[in-house]
Amino acid sequence: MEPKTLQIRPIGVFSSVARYPYDVPRQGAVAGDNIGVIRLYPEYAEGLADLEGFSHIWVLYWFHLNDGWHLKVRPPRHVERKVGVFASRSPYRPNPVGMSAVRLQHVEKGEIWIAGHDLLDGTPILDIKPYLPYADSFPDASLGWTGEEEGHEYAVEFSEEARRQVVWLEDHGVSCLRQFALTQLGYEPLDAARHRLLTLPSGELALAYRTWRISFEIKDMHVVVTRISSGYTESDLASEEDKYHDKAAHRAFNHEQF
Repeated sequence: MEPKTLQIRPIGVFSSVARYPYDVPRQGAVAGDNIGVIRLYPEYAEGLADLEGFSHIWVLYWFHLNDGWHLKVRPPRHVERKVGVFASRSPYRPNPVGMSAVRLQHVEKGEIWIAGHDLLDGTPILDIKPYLPYADSFPDASLGWTGEEEGHEYAVEFSEEARRQVVWLEDHGVSCLRQFALTQLGYEPLDAARHRLLTLPSGELALAYRTWRISFEIKDMHVVVTRISSGYTESDLASEEDKYHDKAAHRAFNHEQF
């Protein structure tokens, strides 16, 4: 059979504060209450009639930031093992189509507000379908290779100082750091092959998030985020060069009393 070329037209675009792959977890079910909005193109808005009554929806979308694909991929929690791409949720697929079950918040004038998502800002939306528990949930389904134990999960909590700092950062536009810390530190937090780990001049172990540093300690199977700090030195902040356009936020942060 001759392979066929299909034409797919996006029906809308997704908008959120998550702009980089590391800003969202690899599965929306562990994304917490992060909010985003699907904005349909006007010619499709009428198709949202009667969607409001569902608690969850399926969103099909295009991995628009991907470059290339692989038939064998390395799952995020397996350093050595590779599996077939069709036995994985990897975004690096021959047709980079993603599918996520998300919580429906509300529908309004061609916009669908959702929570618990793993989509990035600017994602083209291909389709929306209601989630139906009787058809979409199989509690006894087998887990395949994903059920095999590899590595350890840790509980992640924030010190009082770190919580105040995270709230300040969220109020000043750094919206994804909290979820990044929970996702990155919740699984094998000391594995440098999975995480960008640094030792600060103070001797603290830290996880790098863009130009911010997340200091943490490990107690048994718990990770405690102790504080957040700037990744810039004083001389960096004194320089007018501002590659990431965020030095004003770092200067303000450093002057706060947490």
